[in-house]
Formats: sequence, structure tokens, C-alpha cells
Amino acid sequence: MSQRAVFAQTTQPVEKTSKKLLHDKVGQLLQTFFVAEITPENYHLFDLQRRALWIGVAIFLQTLNEIDHDWYIPYLMPVGSLIPFVLILGSFVAMWMALRPASQPRPKSAIKRPPTRWQKLMLLVLLILTVIGAVELGRGLIMSVLPPQFSNDGTSLDTNAAMLLLEGRNPYTDSNMLDIYRNQNFTLEPNWTTPLRQGQFANRYDYPSIAEFRSVLDTALKAGEAPEFESKVSYPALSFLTLLPFALFKNYNVLPLYLASYLFLVAIAWKASRPEIRPWVLLLSIANVPMWSSTVGGNLDVLCTLFVVIAWLLRERRWSTALFFGLALASKQTAWFIAPFYFVMLWRLYGFKEAVYRCMLASMFMLLINMPFILWNPHAWLAGVLAPMADPMFPMGVGLVGLSVTHLLPFLPTSVYTLLEGVTMLAMLYVYWRICRKRPEAAFLLAIIPLFFAWRSLPSYFYCAALPMFVLISSRLTPLSGQALASAFSTLVQRNKVGMASSLNAPLSM
Repeated sequence: MSQRAVFAQTTQPVEKTSKKLLHDKVGQLLQTFFVAEITPENYHLFDLQRRALWIGVAIFLQTLNEIDHDWYIPYLMPVGSLIPFVLILGSFVAMWMALRPASQPRPKSAIKRPPTRWQKLMLLVLLILTVIGAVELGRGLIMSVLPPQFSNDGTSLDTNAAMLLLEGRNPYTDSNMLDIYRNQNFTLEPNWTTPLRQGQFANRYDYPSIAEFRSVLDTALKAGEAPEFESKVSYPALSFLTLLPFALFKNYNVLPLYLASYLFLVAIAWKASRPEIRPWVLLLSIANVPMWSSTVGGNLDVLCTLFVVIAWLLRERRWSTALFFGLALASKQTAWFIAPFYFVMLWRLYGFKEAVYRCMLASMFMLLINMPFILWNPHAWLAGVLAPMADPMFPMGVGLVGLSVTHLLPFLPTSVYTLLEGVTMLAMLYVYWRICRKRPEAAFLLAIIPLFFAWRSLPSYFYCAALPMFVLISSRLTPLSGQALASAFSTLVQRNKVGMASSLNAPLSM
């Protein structure tokens, strides 16, 4: 009995000490991300932390959408499409909440306000997501030194376009999906292509099965033509001009470029934000699983997003902002959807004439980059860049059309989706006109909402909005300067010099 008492007495202080240490660690963690009391001096920090948490909610909802739809939609037909529909809509609501002013007014004296239960829970969720995000980053770094393998045909088409250009051939006329499929430098599964509703896929809306993909592709390889698959270079010229160094060194894994673009975006956010908000910058950047997934998949969106973010951050500099927005316009058509919001922002902040002047500069930069290909074959260039809108692609996505893909709703004529998209765009421009002076970053949300009603509303269209919004939100108190931009770039180059060098010297795929 005495021994039992001694044992209890010796372990009890240890247990109390462990609990106290854990409590202290949790307290320190909460103090890193939340203010314990609101004062007139730290009210801006409190407001930024509140907005950051809502951005985290948006990222969490979009991460849930990354769960493979084939795991549940076939078993929940036709209502299964409501899950991604609601998740993406919910992320829009969360981003809108990040734009709204705080319900707590600026106090005249200090007010104690410890983090609420839901704030603690959301922080825990984001910390868990950082593990997944870190895995995605690690996977991307490993894939950067392996033979290229991209699950989207756009990256393969762009890489092949760079190869064709080095051979003196016009990518907009000589691009061919069958040549890419036969090329040993590419690993391309049949269902990684973009099918078209023509040829053997004509007169149907239901997306082809993997078996149909393989059967039609085998037939196309024998016949030497593939009208059922998108073969055009479907993006403006900068999408593949940035890949020329990889083609020149005969290393066709272009993933390092997109990883570097994401890391550069994070470096800019770090440099532009207040020191107190930088923990949130790192947390949201690493926890942003959807954007990591898109980047590691080799999607061009991250590069285009980087240019647009820099254009917004440098809006006080006439030539710099026009240059970077011109680069965005010259890289992918998603920048075209945000162009009207760019014009509205410039008009509201600097006047109509200045807005026209800067937009003309941006258009000039875009045309200068694309002009050689326009002169080379104007019809082929126009057909290429308009392919995502003009070619008969299958309906798919997480927006309104997704409800018809699972036959919950009947398909509407394509003109109806176009009309809905256009009306929504006008409504969002009106909203932006009203709020852009106080919330210029709202463009990143409002510009993607019309795509939710489009014939194709791919999830990747919406993944590059939440983090860029927060980059702009966190930089509003300390606007980005040219020196800060150069410093961020220098830091990124120094940290990634060895990794990029090893990637360029990686073995070719066989």
C-alpha cells in the first residue's frame, strides 16, 4: 500500500508538469495567430487575422473538393454533384466574408477577446492541411527530377509547342496530339487528353469512359488523325515561350517553373506583409492543398496568377503594372476574364484616361509577345487561343453544369450557359465598381464567379483565388515596392539555385 502511495505521489507532479507544458505550447501557438486582446493600436492586426481565418475556411472547403469524385458520385447519382457544387459555393461565401468589414468596431480602449472555439478548431484544421500541403510540395520536388508526367494535356501541348518552335515550325499549325502520344518524351494516358464532341464522340454530352478513350485513340493512331481529341495549342504564346529553356536543354519536365512560380508568390506575400501576419502567410501557403495540387499537376494557372498578383500589387507604377498584366494576358485566357476588373480598378483609383492608357500598354505587351505567331498564321493563332471557348468540348465541372452531368438537371443549350456567364459578369463588375476602392483584391473572387455558370467550370478555375486574395489583403498596410519585389526574387533564386540546376540536368524519359 505504501509503495502504491509513493508511486502516485511521484507521478502526479510529472503529469501536472506535462499538462502545463502542453497548455503553454498551445497558448504560444494561439498567440502566434490570434491577438489576446483588441486595442486601438492592434485593431488592424485583429482584422487581418479574422480575414485570414475566412481565407482558411475557403481553402478547407476547396480541399474537400479535391477528394476524388469517383469515390462517391457514382454511388450518390444523381445528387452526388451537389457536394462539389456546395463546396465551391461555400468557398465563395468564405472569401466574401474575408472581404467584409469586421463586426467588432475599433475599440477606444483594450478589450480582452481570446480566440473562440471555432477559430481554434479552424486553426487546427489548417495545421492538419499543412501536412498534406507539405506532402504535395515534396511530391512536386521529387517529380521535378523525374521524367515528365502531367495529367493534363495542356502542359504536354505547351511543352511540345516549345519543341516545335526550336525546330522552326509553327506550334499553332503543326501541333498534333497523336505525335505527342507517340513521343517517348511524354507520358500521356488516353483519359488525360481533352475529348471533343465530334468524330466518334459526336452528338453526345456524356463524358467518354476510359474504355472509350482507349478504343477511339487506338483507332485514331491507326488512321493517322484524331478529330475526337484537342490537338491545338490552346493558349497564348507566352504559355510555351517560357518553356523554351527546358526544350533547349532537352529536359521536358517543366514542373520546376510552376513550383518556382508558387514559391515566388509566397515570397512576395512574405515581403509585402506585416511581420505579425507572416505566420498566417506561411500557414495558408502550405495548407493550400488545391493550389499545390494544381501546381504539381503542371497547370499553367499559377504562372498566370503570379503575373496578375504582381500587376495588382504594383498598381501605383504605371509601366510595371501594365507590363505584368500584359504578361498575364499573354500566358492564359483566365487573365482575359479578370481584364475588365483590372480596367474598373484603374478607372476608380486613377481615372478613366489613365485606365485606358494602362490597358492599352498591357494589350501592347500582350500583342508584342504574340505578334510573330499572328503574322505567321493569323487564322491558326486565333483558332488556337479561342479553342477553349469555340471548340465543341464536353460539359464538365463543379458549377451549374455539373448538376446536368449527373443528370440531376437537364442540359441547357450552350447559349444559355453563355448568357448566364455574361449576365453574372456584368453583375460582378457592378459590385466591383462599388467596392474596389476599399477592396481592390475582391477582383480575384468576383472574376471567377461567372465561370461557375459556364459550360465548363473546372475546379482549377477557382483554386487560384483564395491565396492571391490574402496576398493582397495582407499587403494593403505595407504596399509592395520594386525593391521588395526584387528582394523576394533574389531570396527565391538563392534558395532554389541548386534544386533548379539538378532538375535541368535530370535524365530524359525513355
